Amino acid sequence: MWLLLPILVYSLVFLYVRHVYSYWKRKGFPSERVALSWRFLSQAYRREFRHVDAICEAYQTGRERLLGIYCFFRPVLLVRNVELACNILQQGNAHFSEGKWDYVKGYRRFNLLEKLAPMFSTQRLTHMLQHVQHVGEHMLQHLQQLETQGSVELELQQLLRVYAANVMGNLVYGLDVNNFEQSDHLLNSYANNLTSHGCLQSFTLRKLHKKSTLTYRLLDIIQQNVLQREERGIIRKDMLQLLVKLRNGNDLSSDKWQVEHAIEEDKLLCLKRLAQVAEDLLKSALNSIASTITLTLYEIAQQPLIVEKLQTELAEFQADKLQLSLPHLQQLKYMDMCLKETLRKYPPLPIIERICRKSYTLPNSKFTIGEGKTLMVPVLAIQRDEQHFADPLSYKPLRFLHGKPKAAAAATAFVGFGIGGAQCVAHSFASMIIKVALIKLLQQYDLELCCAQSVQVSQLPAPYISSKEGLRVKLKARK
Repeated sequence: MWLLLPILVYSLVFLYVRHVYSYWKRKGFPSERVALSWRFLSQAYRREFRHVDAICEAYQTGRERLLGIYCFFRPVLLVRNVELACNILQQGNAHFSEGKWDYVKGYRRFNLLEKLAPMFSTQRLTHMLQHVQHVGEHMLQHLQQLETQGSVELELQQLLRVYAANVMGNLVYGLDVNNFEQSDHLLNSYANNLTSHGCLQSFTLRKLHKKSTLTYRLLDIIQQNVLQREERGIIRKDMLQLLVKLRNGNDLSSDKWQVEHAIEEDKLLCLKRLAQVAEDLLKSALNSIASTITLTLYEIAQQPLIVEKLQTELAEFQADKLQLSLPHLQQLKYMDMCLKETLRKYPPLPIIERICRKSYTLPNSKFTIGEGKTLMVPVLAIQRDEQHFADPLSYKPLRFLHGKPKAAAAATAFVGFGIGGAQCVAHSFASMIIKVALIKLLQQYDLELCCAQSVQVSQLPAPYISSKEGLRVKLKARK
């Protein structure tokens, strides 16, 4: 009798697993062959499994526009065709959302990214540029202090993570600090913390928001600075000021920086939710902005001709422009080409994932994706596909000589800062921060990779240099 109980339990587990892993087959979608391999088990055991690499492998198997795959026990629909993905995310934007930006207040449900979008308008960014330049000057002063005989050798990735954290500390947390001098500052600790790159990190795992001591200390900073601005009427033209306006239900599309105060019951965001938004912005800067700057410098350092072209462009650019402005930054066409090529080869978001909120029939097909299922666009795999880009692993900024790749297939395959309804609302803001860092470094220094180092780039999920010594470079002061 007792032997029947474990047999029954094992049978139920087997039937449940088979039911889950036959979902796409039952719905009539093309799907991957389901099997539990020793390779996967060994990688998971050694903590070497990489979610992004597995998705890229799935993309390379077959040529169907759609492929049903499984991320552990979650059915995921992989969209291989960029045009189809763009149509789905644009036309069916109301059907799909990114869970962490959904917010419910009373009877209202809205997407915070849509509320935050006016924060990154040209008019707002013009005022924020001054703070970014200030941080850039702090970085140069720090490098000059480290110089010996006109050169300095350092780990570049960490320097740029501190730069990104410093920028976000100034703009998002309202801290007028120099983290290059205060090495023990909280934001430096956050920048040094790479535990966010978990081995099994994936949006499809629906992980809960991790709370650490750093999170609670950042919450304290938000509480202190927000209450000061609300109670004392302090105005500082930064992102925190706009977050305070949003918290009070103010319209961000106007050109005013003053906060029209609302009573506590009518405020749109509580302090804890506002602090979570601020931390998400900080984490995005560390995972995308810092990595894009680092990988751009890593690639151009291997091709001195590209560095020379950039420095020539900057010399012409700075002939009569002592103070940076947004129109000036937009004139750096060759730098734009380099950034686009970096985004192509190392997209900061290698996979776009959206949750279907209500059933949606895919355009020009008989297929319907059900509520709660995940839609996935493998950006990294698409932008490294030889069908779209010739010699995809080579760094060639001239692919974007005319703004977009010449070939029609490549033009549609380049995602950059997102596609359709998944377009990054802060792409102008990110470009501004990236360009300021590149301008400051390339104007003052020549770049040289240290010899005998093996550089490894990993995607967990954002790209970063995972080599033991990071990215060691020698910066030589220019005459």
